[in-house]
Amino acid sequence: MDAVQVQAALTALGQPKFRWDQVRQAVFGQAVSSYDEITVLPAETRRALAEKFPLLSVRERRVDVSGDGRAHKALLDLADGRIVETVLLRPSPTRWTTCISSQVGCAVACTFCATGLMGLTRSLTPEEITDQVLFWRQYMMKKALPGRLDNVVYMGMGEPFACYDQVSTSLKILIDQKQFGIGARHISVSTSGVAPKIALFGRDFPQVNLAISLHAGTDELRTRLVPMNKAFNLAALAQALRDYIQSANRKIFFEYVLLKGENDRPEDADALVRWLDGVGPKELLHVNLIVFNQTNTPHQPTDENDARVFQQRMLAGGYKSTVRQNLGRDIDGACGQLVVLEKDQ
Repeated sequence: MDAVQVQAALTALGQPKFRWDQVRQAVFGQAVSSYDEITVLPAETRRALAEKFPLLSVRERRVDVSGDGRAHKALLDLADGRIVETVLLRPSPTRWTTCISSQVGCAVACTFCATGLMGLTRSLTPEEITDQVLFWRQYMMKKALPGRLDNVVYMGMGEPFACYDQVSTSLKILIDQKQFGIGARHISVSTSGVAPKIALFGRDFPQVNLAISLHAGTDELRTRLVPMNKAFNLAALAQALRDYIQSANRKIFFEYVLLKGENDRPEDADALVRWLDGVGPKELLHVNLIVFNQTNTPHQPTDENDARVFQQRMLAGGYKSTVRQNLGRDIDGACGQLVVLEKDQ
């Protein structure tokens, strides 16, 4: 929903100012799925709004649910015929998180990521970004799913800092207490390392969590896995993160996908520790290890034992480290698996 457009439309329809509050409370507070459900509005007003300003700028094509019911993946149609994926996850019985996309495809082309195989089509608008959250709130209401959707992660399709203006606007909408009302510390934005935007993000959104999609502790290995490293190498990234810490003084989360025989060896862990030593205070740096989720690439997942060995070397180096729980693998909804296939286009 574009709140500014709807408010202007209500004014043009000659409706009093309190009508917007009625719409806002119904859409963001009650997660209604249509204007017809907002019965306090005059019928003619409901029809006019539905015709020109639909509640969602995205439309459900399909929702897949994992066997354990803890992951839901939606394919959403955009107005121009493009398709984007978003995921709803339940890490605990009453807590829900959505992983949202900022672009159709991605230009970063990480070698282990299914989205990167698509290439980049276009960036999403702020409305298309926030409407993924609104879609899931409506979905949860219709399905009577227990709990509340109160965590948002920009870790779906796309590189958020490659479309910083759109992402910035969408963050302001999500944080706005009169709209989505999601606490800033319940939102995380993940970047592959667009260094010039990192310090800016720290100044603009000091309470929103920052995650870095890292995957290697040396330039040689990271350039092979994350081609963006050619533009912003590890030295540039470290400097940007030092600037971020100076301005925001917030914890930084590092995502590290473990690839068998490529970046999961003891020497890889030691290289990562050495690089982290030059970034900032250890208490502000947290490493999330992700066992590779199979995609149409030649990479293979590391062994569980090797993942734990890697974690122990992080801990021995003085850095907090966790092995992330992967949800939604059976529906290709886990980290790195989001992709729009030809059959869906």
